Amino acid sequence: MDFAQIRFKELRTQLGLTQTEIADKLGMNQVTWQKLESKTTPDPRSSTIFHICKTLGVSSDWLLGLEEE
Repeated sequence: MDFAQIRFKELRTQLGLTQTEIADKLGMNQVTWQKLESKTTPDPRSSTIFHICKTLGVSSDWLLGLEEE
């Protein structure tokens, strides 16, 4: 997986949420989300990707940059 392709910030922006709001929704702290968005953390685990997709109702293909819509 190319971490650079993951659309964390785009997802948050589309949902109209702050980093704190999306982190709360996902049950993580804001710093963890910020690191995912800024790509300053190692590639996220597949379980993290799955949790984000399931909780926020997006496909993993879209989040991973494999499809446009």
